[in-house]
Amino acid sequence: MDAELVRRLAADEPSALEEAYRAYGPRCKAVAYRLLQQDASAEDAVQEAFLALWRHRNGLVVRTGGIGPWLYTVTRNAALGILRSESRRSAREERALDVEPGPDPFDEVAADEAARGVRAALAELPAEQRTVITSAYYRAMTLAQIAQQTGAPLGTIKRRAQLGLSKLARALGPSVS
Repeated sequence: MDAELVRRLAADEPSALEEAYRAYGPRCKAVAYRLLQQDASAEDAVQEAFLALWRHRNGLVVRTGGIGPWLYTVTRNAALGILRSESRRSAREERALDVEPGPDPFDEVAADEAARGVRAALAELPAEQRTVITSAYYRAMTLAQIAQQTGAPLGTIKRRAQLGLSKLARALGPSVS
């Protein structure tokens, strides 16, 4: 499916981008929401990821995991960028207002459902791959930091991340948000 989708994206078919969004958008939003805890910011990160997909459509190469892991990584990076800029802005606003708004309860329920599925899929991974992925996604560590912390070579850490993300993509499928 992904190979055909990449072919259609490279052929400048906007419907392919819509199909990619339908398949991967909800999980991308869950990835972004996990870091940002704000619906609008998560949507911004997802929009940036799919804009990047469209911009890079001619250079995409489908690997074993498909375009899902690529999109999730781009979404995570966009969310981290938003998180950095929003945290600076939020700190200024909090000092001014001294008020902290809470997340939307409906978004929390959806994010909790997605998180349960991800936690179950993570539990099925080998320990080395699970450690790399949880350190990168939940502790916002870079692969270089993980390599330094574990004492494993950076190439090994990258391979564990790639294998783990591929297994997660297969385990979760595009229908899980």
